[in-house]
Amino acid sequence: MGNKSKNSADDKRFNVKWTEHWDTVFVDALVHQQSMGNRVDKVFTTAAYNNIVTELRDKLGEPFQKDHLKNRMKTLKHHLKECHYLFGGISDFTWSPETKLWTAEPEVWKDLIQARPDARKWMFTPIPNYDKLLLLFANETGDSFAMSKDEGNPRFNWRSGSDLNCAADHVMSQNDVTLTLEDLNGTNDGNDLLPTSAEANSQIDIQPPSQSATSSKGKKRKATRNFDFERELSSVRDAIKDVAAAIREGNAIAERSRPHVYSEQEVFRELVNIGIEKQLRFRAYTFLIANARRVRAFFGCPVGERKEFLLQMMYSPQDC
Repeated sequence: MGNKSKNSADDKRFNVKWTEHWDTVFVDALVHQQSMGNRVDKVFTTAAYNNIVTELRDKLGEPFQKDHLKNRMKTLKHHLKECHYLFGGISDFTWSPETKLWTAEPEVWKDLIQARPDARKWMFTPIPNYDKLLLLFANETGDSFAMSKDEGNPRFNWRSGSDLNCAADHVMSQNDVTLTLEDLNGTNDGNDLLPTSAEANSQIDIQPPSQSATSSKGKKRKATRNFDFERELSSVRDAIKDVAAAIREGNAIAERSRPHVYSEQEVFRELVNIGIEKQLRFRAYTFLIANARRVRAFFGCPVGERKEFLLQMMYSPQDC
């Protein structure tokens, strides 16, 4: 009992210093739990957290706790919100899956930094797992992604609280996002800079003069863009569902093709079924379960010949 209490206290004092590798393992685990249905109304279930704690402990060898995961998720969401606010309305910015950086022409960076000096850090700060974080949080809208709008260069127009679905569509179409079998099998809080998100397809023009004709055209263009985004995003979602269904079917086929592993209970039950005498039954049971090849050979025989085959194996001078 004393050791258990000490271990529990040590686990609580464990200071998590998140690395890129740890974040990748954590984000992959989140995607996997979401794909298994362990996220309800945008909230991960207790079972999801328990599964992720176990997985991270096994893979990373550190005493993770549920609070560590919740705190990291909060940080990931904060980074996502920050990047969405900075880059979400600027079509000139894209995220590179190779360098994990936001990229744009130098003059575009210059204009943005002039309007928002805090954007400078993203020129050199990589953002791993951006595509996977979009899969996790692209549907989160409203106040959770709202930030106050500052005055700045009119080239940029930040939209607080807008839907991140367009960002997910844009990144997946431009960067050819590939999901692993584990991500889709079945395919949702920290200290490092690991942000995300850009609605880069939403073209924001310089504010036009207030003329009714220009305003009407602008609304029509915006409506057309929104329709195209929704249609493309719907196609991506359908494709993901089809791939997930195909993977589940493949797993089911693979499961059926695996050789059956007989349990000790099945072995003993079959000895009774074929009429092995009680005084010999325990010896036969011990003989079989001591070697998996014997069990396979035993069950490979026709039912009517199993008793005789077993006796031959047990009393043969050569071990099967």
